[in-house]
Amino acid sequence: MTRNVNILSIVLLVLIQVSCIREDEPTCIDWTEGRKDLGFSINENIGERKVLIIGIDGFRPDAMRADRTPFLHKLSLEGSTYFTNRNKVEYYSSTGPNWSSLLTGVHWCKHQVTKSNDYSGNRLQEFPHFFKYIEEADSSIKTASFVRWTPINQNITREHADYANFTGSSDVKVYNAALDMLLKQEPINPDILFLHFIDLDAAGHGFGFHPDVPEYAKALALIDGYVSGLISVIESKRKIGEDWMIFVVSDHGGDGREHYDFSKDSNSHTIFFVNHPIIPFSHSYVSSQTDLVPTIMDFMGIVSEEFISKSDGVSLIDHVVKIGFTDSNP
Repeated sequence: MTRNVNILSIVLLVLIQVSCIREDEPTCIDWTEGRKDLGFSINENIGERKVLIIGIDGFRPDAMRADRTPFLHKLSLEGSTYFTNRNKVEYYSSTGPNWSSLLTGVHWCKHQVTKSNDYSGNRLQEFPHFFKYIEEADSSIKTASFVRWTPINQNITREHADYANFTGSSDVKVYNAALDMLLKQEPINPDILFLHFIDLDAAGHGFGFHPDVPEYAKALALIDGYVSGLISVIESKRKIGEDWMIFVVSDHGGDGREHYDFSKDSNSHTIFFVNHPIIPFSHSYVSSQTDLVPTIMDFMGIVSEEFISKSDGVSLIDHVVKIGFTDSNP
C-alpha cells in the first residue's frame, strides 16, 4: 500500500510540473552552469559596422498602423525591413523580464528577472548584457545606453557600457541626448547605441493601452516622430558610407491599463523591426525577445563561444539569400 501511495505521489508531482509548463512559454536552451568558453572570433571582411536600437516601452501590437504611426507604418512596408507585430514577449509580460531578455539574449528562466521588476535574485552576472561580449571581442567598439527606466542601466547595463550614466527625466531628453551623441559625438562617438522611451507605457497605465485612447494615441504620435528623427540622422550617415543596422523593439503590449495577463494576445505580443539597406532577413520567421542580440552579434561579425553556449535566440539575418553579397561578406 505504501509503495502504491509513493508511486501515486510521484505521478501527481510530475503532472503538476507538466501543468505548470505552458505550450506558449519559451523554452530555455540547456546550458551547463560554470562553463566559461571565452573563445571568440571577428569577421575582418565586413568592415566597420554600427547599430541603433530604439526601445519603446509598452507598444501594443495592433497600435502600429498608418493613422497612428505613419512613419513606422511606412518603414514596416519597406523591403529592407524585417517587421512583425507578433514578436513573442516573455511569459512574465512585464518590464524587467523583457528588457533583460532583449539585452542578454536569454529567457527569464536563465536570467531570473521576473514580474516583480525588483531584480532580486537575478543571474545577470552569469547571463550579462551583450555589451560584455562586444567589449571582450573588440574594446575599440564604443557602446552607449540612454534610458528612461533607471533599472535598465542600474541592473542590466551596469559596467558593460562605455557610456551609461545617463537617465533622462523625459522621453524628449532621451531623444535630444541621442541626437547630440549621433551628430556631435558627445560625450562619445557610439558604434552601438541603445535608447529607451517610456511615455507610451505611462499613457497605457494611466489611460489605457489602445490606439483609440486619445492619450495613448498622442504618445504614439510623439514616439513616431522621435523614430523618424533618429532614422533620418542614420540615413544621412549611411549616405556618407557608414554601415548602420536599425532596430525598433518593445518589451510588451497592453490590455486595459495593465499588461500582466500573458494569455491575452495584446499582452503576449509586440512589435519588432530590423532595417538594413541590403542585408536580407528571414521574413517568414516570427521573432522573440531573445533574437535581438544574436542578430546584432551576427551583423557585427562577432562570434562569442560563451554567448552561443548561453543564448536562446537566433539571428534574423538570412544567410541563404545572397542579395548584394559575396561569400566572404555575409
